[in-house]
Amino acid sequence: MPHTTIYRDLLVVNYYPGRHVVGLGASISEPGRGLQTVLEALLRVGVKPISIEVMPNQSREGESLLWMVIDVGDVEEGALKSAILDLESSKTLSSVQLLSPVVPGLMTDAFFNYKGFLGNRAVIIGTPALDGFLRGLYESFGEAGAVFLYHVGKSIGARASKFYREALNIRDLRQLYRAAELFFQALGYVRSLNLTKLEKGVITATLTDNLECLLLKDVRLPPTSHWVRGMIEGVVEVIEGERYESEEVDCINKGSPVCRIVLRPVLS
Repeated sequence: MPHTTIYRDLLVVNYYPGRHVVGLGASISEPGRGLQTVLEALLRVGVKPISIEVMPNQSREGESLLWMVIDVGDVEEGALKSAILDLESSKTLSSVQLLSPVVPGLMTDAFFNYKGFLGNRAVIIGTPALDGFLRGLYESFGEAGAVFLYHVGKSIGARASKFYREALNIRDLRQLYRAAELFFQALGYVRSLNLTKLEKGVITATLTDNLECLLLKDVRLPPTSHWVRGMIEGVVEVIEGERYESEEVDCINKGSPVCRIVLRPVLS
């Protein structure tokens, strides 16, 4: 495969215990018709596709990238390689790589060079790592940890909001808020987020399963959302073009079914 930087949206890890799986990465010039040809060829030799992803190759116009996790079962390796050679000969696929997992059944996407979004690498922090970070921060710095999380979160929210507003070319305020809700959900900070603009510029953010509060349930007294609250405040300030202050008025660690953050414009 060419040594050009190829970006993928997010790193995905799939685990299929007890199954003989391999990953197939390739370039595909005609995703519609070509994908059907690939599936027919694989099924003919007895392997079963488990997951399929096709995405545009941002490094080469007109080309797409194919990533598949396939269950090989008892099919001989030679039969699978023969099917792939036929697909390459017909120019359905090119730059094909077959990748076997180091841990049986544990399949990560290793076909792409960097994991990112719109050309930026994505740093995905797993729940155990985030839990350790939050606990260690509070154990070391006490109440100052909450202040640190708020300011860092606000900086992250503002910078990300500016970048994605320009990259996605969204100008409509309502659409910007809907996009922000999707990003918070997709990145795992919340199960859902609803941003609502009220009178006098006041904005409410309703969060279900706020990850920060879930992790801090037995660590800090509520309200416990400082990092996520800061991020939301940073996003809102960029969207509205004004300074805001925020307060978590409801928290799942105070018995509320949701976390609710109220954001108010700062009067000059």
